Amino acid sequence: LQTAKLSFRDHVVTNVPWVSHEGCREELGLLMGNKRRSIEDIKADYPEIDFSDIEHDEDVLWEEYGERRETLLEKSERIYEFLTEYVRHRPEREISIVCHSAYLFTLMNAVMDISDEELRSWFLTSEVRSLQMTFIEREHE
Repeated sequence: LQTAKLSFRDHVVTNVPWVSHEGCREELGLLMGNKRRSIEDIKADYPEIDFSDIEHDEDVLWEEYGERRETLLEKSERIYEFLTEYVRHRPEREISIVCHSAYLFTLMNAVMDISDEELRSWFLTSEVRSLQMTFIEREHE
């Protein structure tokens, strides 16, 4: 959230919605640095952000993994679900997804079909890249 506010400081006090979502966060499990604080604590620091899509005050997602880290497949599935079940249904046509570089690397290399090598490369701190995302309905076989 701090990085998002720094990167998009011109949009903090506008009518642009700022939304936090559990599907858009760093790798879950084991690493204490990736465990989030309670939503009530975070709300106190970021009152302008909408946390209504987060179901639990405590970090139950991180806790589910216990002494193991989320696998690449699990993270890819979580990112895919975030895109198809949440982002896809947002009314906005322009959306910024602000998160850690490992999340973005997984998004660009394991979840989305991207051929541009530059887009698929590692993100630098506060780096912004623009791309158009298209969702395609596929018939179930």
